Amino acid sequence: MDQNLSQYKIFYEVAKAGNISKAAKELYISQPAISKSISKLEDSLGVSLFSRNSRGVQLTAEGQTLFDHVGTAFEALNRGGDRS
Repeated sequence: MDQNLSQYKIFYEVAKAGNISKAAKELYISQPAISKSISKLEDSLGVSLFSRNSRGVQLTAEGQTLFDHVGTAFEALNRGGDRS
């Protein structure tokens, strides 16, 4: 998987789960790897995607916008791959 696509997939799974440890289990990668990927994506976009607190992670306004767009894109990719 392309590195940028991988970062967006990680972002999407964390946002969907609302929790880095849940996303790590789902993606079979370590929590530090997820945090590093999210940080790289935030740096490349120049925005904060999550606010982190004791309850987990919450999307910022920018993060919610990206989540909506990425979710639509991944759903379209999945539908395209389901052709039999």
